[in-house]
Amino acid sequence: MTSRERVRAVFEGKKPDRPPFNFWMDRDAMERLDALLGEDFRVSHYGADVIEAFAVADMCPSRKAEYISDGKTMWMTRGKVDDIEEASGLPVCSPEDPAIYGDIEQKRRKYPQKAIFAMVPNPLGVLNSLLLPQQLMEAMILRGEAIDAYLQKTWPVMLEITRRVCAMDIDALYLAEDFCMNTGLIYSPDMVRRFQFDYLKEAVAVAHKAGKKVFYHTDGRVIEAVPLFLELGADGINPLEPRYNPPEEFLAASKGRLMLYGGMDNCSIIPQGTPEDIRRHINEIYRAFAPTGLIFSSHDIPGSVPLENIDAMAEAIKSLR
Repeated sequence: MTSRERVRAVFEGKKPDRPPFNFWMDRDAMERLDALLGEDFRVSHYGADVIEAFAVADMCPSRKAEYISDGKTMWMTRGKVDDIEEASGLPVCSPEDPAIYGDIEQKRRKYPQKAIFAMVPNPLGVLNSLLLPQQLMEAMILRGEAIDAYLQKTWPVMLEITRRVCAMDIDALYLAEDFCMNTGLIYSPDMVRRFQFDYLKEAVAVAHKAGKKVFYHTDGRVIEAVPLFLELGADGINPLEPRYNPPEEFLAASKGRLMLYGGMDNCSIIPQGTPEDIRRHINEIYRAFAPTGLIFSSHDIPGSVPLENIDAMAEAIKSLR
């Protein structure tokens, strides 16, 4: 099977020759391993099956946020605006800009036999690019109508980008913005619906009409958010960090209705365990999630991980039948 065939078999509830996979690492580690093992080492060296591609669109192109960086991670120190009312009068980008779709087009040309999960702009992501977290939370509580007005102006652009991406040669629409932390929801369910999922239901409908599956990414503990994912109509989630989401709890909550793109413990077992620990972990995740649809992946594996552990992880996945 090619990677695309493998992933589509999972989508269709069929048995692939082996589980498909992908993984992420801290960006400095990925840069180092690209130099050591070859460009795009996850694909070229390990044979990862999924390529994540991005529709790169700036909904507020006339303003720039301010950041500080340690060379590995960036932190926003000032948003593009100081209040949401200010944003409503600013121009929005055009969905006709071909540069928005360049990353997806380039990756499809480079990897014709790989599955592509294409990420598109979303309301909560746009809001997080405009305001600092504390400013956004205050606006959600005190000035929700102003957020509504801004999203009603910008959502048609985001939705048109989604339509165009779903018309491309991709395998899944990938929606991503964190709304959970390690103890549960950051925002109330009503806030998640109002400022994110009520809009994204339209994106899901567009994707499904185009024959694409839909995955949603948020870090943290998502058990309490499962009803929201089901309301949204998502087909699967990422990454389901196991230290916050015991498989049996998630499967009981989701009733087998959500595929998993993830499942691997990036913080403890993979970076700190022995190769045997890793093989055992991979087998446990496989037994738990393969019946409902599993594409192995991880959140960021730290750069301190021994290379033999990454080898053991990839080998364990590829050995499964």
